[in-house]
Amino acid sequence: MTSISIPTCHGCDQLTTRSTQQARRPRIAIARSNNGHRTLWPSLRTLATQLRAIFGTCGANNRPSRQAPPHDNTSSKANILARAFGHPDGAGFIGPGADALLRGLFTEALASQSEVAQVITTRTDLDRLFGDAFDESSASAHAPRLHIMDSLEDAIEHLELEAEMVKMISASSAASSNAPAFVWLATPGPDADVVHETLRHWPDKNLLALLSGPWPYGPTHLIEQTGPRPRPNSPLPLPTPQEAIKRLTTGRR
Repeated sequence: MTSISIPTCHGCDQLTTRSTQQARRPRIAIARSNNGHRTLWPSLRTLATQLRAIFGTCGANNRPSRQAPPHDNTSSKANILARAFGHPDGAGFIGPGADALLRGLFTEALASQSEVAQVITTRTDLDRLFGDAFDESSASAHAPRLHIMDSLEDAIEHLELEAEMVKMISASSAASSNAPAFVWLATPGPDADVVHETLRHWPDKNLLALLSGPWPYGPTHLIEQTGPRPRPNSPLPLPTPQEAIKRLTTGRR
């Protein structure tokens, strides 16, 4: 009899109820460049304008549209909102407008066929974002790029298999900087560490994890009801400790 070896999920055995939960303090992270200097994320004012131009402003009483997402493959890789808000270690979304933004990111990613290889999420997350608006016919229309999993564990198993495929392709051909993205919408809850391990083991930077709730391993974006909070028009001061002390000592603005 031939023996068949089935890959196992290295992180899924940790997806169990923990007897001791270590509280993690959510944080709003400041991005850093490769040389260690602090940098700012792309202008949230610009991103908010772009989002409203594509999806419209989401009001307090607006319900998700029952129309199928429009197919618009004209956007460039640099302009995909999932990349603008994403981070190599994942990005969290909180606030009264977080679900509306995640719904917009999901819609754009699924419509961008040439820029996004797969969109992975769970039925629970889809139900939260769309209610009954995203039905089986909508799911079938976007197969096989859309993968709707029964659980977070199933999503992680799927991504681990895809990671192996990406490694095999990279080993047999030259790596491309224009490879399409894998967009993962998830709600980590108490399993943030397992989700982060999955991100760390992905072989390139094309896995974009957009996570509902505070995220301890990367930036957490606060989204208001009308969209991302815009930055001030004036430059933001980011002084070193020495610069801050000098300003306090001299009293200069």
